[in-house]
Amino acid sequence: MEKLMLRELLEATGGTLLSGDEKDEKADRQETEILSVVTDSRKITPGCVFFALSGERFDGHAYVGSALEKGAAGCIISRAPEEIRPDRFYILVEDTRRALGNLAHYYRKKHDVKVVGITGSVGKTTCREMVAAVLARRFRVHSTKGNFNNDIGLPMTIFDLSGEDEIMVLEMGMNHPGEIRRLSEIAAPDIAVITNIGTAHIGILGSRENIYHAKKEIFDGMAPGAQAVLCGDDDFLPQIRQDPEMAAAYSIFYAGQSELCDYRAADVHVEITGTEKEGEVRMNTVCSLTFPGVKESLELCIPAAGRHLIYPASLAAAVGSLLGMTAAEIREGIGAFAGQRMPCEKYGEILIFDDTYNASPESMKSSLEVLSCVPMPRKAAVLGDMLEQGEYAEKLHRETGAAAAQAGIDTLITVGPLSSFIADEARACGLADVRAFPDRESAADAVRQITRPGTAILFKASHGMALDKLAAISRETAGK
Repeated sequence: MEKLMLRELLEATGGTLLSGDEKDEKADRQETEILSVVTDSRKITPGCVFFALSGERFDGHAYVGSALEKGAAGCIISRAPEEIRPDRFYILVEDTRRALGNLAHYYRKKHDVKVVGITGSVGKTTCREMVAAVLARRFRVHSTKGNFNNDIGLPMTIFDLSGEDEIMVLEMGMNHPGEIRRLSEIAAPDIAVITNIGTAHIGILGSRENIYHAKKEIFDGMAPGAQAVLCGDDDFLPQIRQDPEMAAAYSIFYAGQSELCDYRAADVHVEITGTEKEGEVRMNTVCSLTFPGVKESLELCIPAAGRHLIYPASLAAAVGSLLGMTAAEIREGIGAFAGQRMPCEKYGEILIFDDTYNASPESMKSSLEVLSCVPMPRKAAVLGDMLEQGEYAEKLHRETGAAAAQAGIDTLITVGPLSSFIADEARACGLADVRAFPDRESAADAVRQITRPGTAILFKASHGMALDKLAAISRETAGK
């Protein structure tokens, strides 16, 4: 972070400067330099400002004293303390969390940087990483790290911006209405990207229509004339350009495979090769991409498997194109993408895909699609419950069962009460070898049985199902 002056904190937050020393002139105090922003009292650094954030399980005001003792130059608070140190500053605001966002917006506006804001139900992180990989071929790029995509993480990402950065790529997450609006107000994106309108958090928001309106809030912090790149294959997002007011206010482009798309992918297929490393398999997704007003298509090779990856790739290519990058730079950037691949391990003639970290209906279908591309004699999927789907749980699990049947797999094992709907629908769609179990323990023997040479096995469920324990059983069996 580049230093800020105390007067800038007051301007940005609209707070009131408190002083514990009547002899101290507040005007002089306002020239105090702030070297960093901290919200965790365990990570205090000399010269920082400590934001006393409050939540359901914590209250940062309880740590103000220790933060100042450790070397913080001052603090942002919403409750005045009983005692005020004369050698530290205190800024009183109504809401410290909102003040954090306001300061981040001020800091963002101090820098001559283009901001790309990315939201969507599924694929935000992959898209963010691919956009950053493409833009890095020409620009100095600062990007969200990890899951810093809420109204605390996004401001902290902004504070890490340096004067040398030219592009900032920010991921924006949400699970309630109004959250994307706030993130957009903070970040003020020059280019918005929406990956899709899926069913993540539908148990909270109630419908995909509500999710659509929540994601659309990304436009609320953008200036007229800003640009947007949206997935053209989504059934909700085309409405945005069809809205005369939106079309007049913003330059809107679509990427994907449908005829609507300005950036259109075709000839999509997966290539699978071995590597020099024993037991390693490399899978690439290849496609051709056409650009607006360009006759020749661009051949892209995405260093990961799955037809679904053409969406973040085409969105990233579109962003690069809008920022003036050449076709060669875009192709090199896509090829340099180092996002997380679906983990694949080879044990002799057995492939094990352990994708048990998390699951949504969309990611379930994507993982099944990857499994369907693997050139192995037999393919098996071990699927567990997708949590937090609310009243839509049965419907979404049944849709996953239909997708499993359509993926051309040989065996389906389901684990958990909700996953029984996956099993029922897969049987109804014609999949013969379907085995449903209420829990991991009862499924263990079936997992051992399917772990045999010539088989590719996918494990996937919400993290809370701990299906990684079944994947471990499969590894142990394969290694014998």
